[in-house]
Amino acid sequence: MKNCSSIIGVLSGGGLAISALSGCSGTGEDVRVSLCKNLSQALQPAGHTIEWMGNENEFRRPEYAITRLSYEVVGGDGGRSSMRSACHYEHESLDDSVRDLADPLSAYVTLPFKMTVNGEALPDTELLALVNAEQRRLGRAVVDELRQGAKDAADAVRSAVDR
Repeated sequence: MKNCSSIIGVLSGGGLAISALSGCSGTGEDVRVSLCKNLSQALQPAGHTIEWMGNENEFRRPEYAITRLSYEVVGGDGGRSSMRSACHYEHESLDDSVRDLADPLSAYVTLPFKMTVNGEALPDTELLALVNAEQRRLGRAVVDELRQGAKDAADAVRSAVDR
């Protein structure tokens, strides 16, 4: 299932704006949680997969929120190791809105200022590189989806004209 809200939230947090995407069903998962999961996955060696065990959000208003993830990494040999990641997001709302009260994470920026893995903070340069790579990956996914949508629409028009 596509998570276009993740794409839009991450890209808008990085200064890009996308007005509409067709065919987005969304997962209902907050973009900050999705991004933290994607960053955690990106830190794993090739051939390793993640089985998500849970997540919880902690709010330290008005400073920041923390998305905490627990998961097991499954290696290519089937070996498992339990891990934890946490992404910290700065508070950005000046006043609480109805939306912020209904969805508390919406009051926070969509890009983390800090990330820890098993309690160890990633260096700022590594976090920045991870976030930039994820934004590029999501940007390519948006372009590919828009390109495919345009191709499908053109094919439908051609098909209708040929009848």
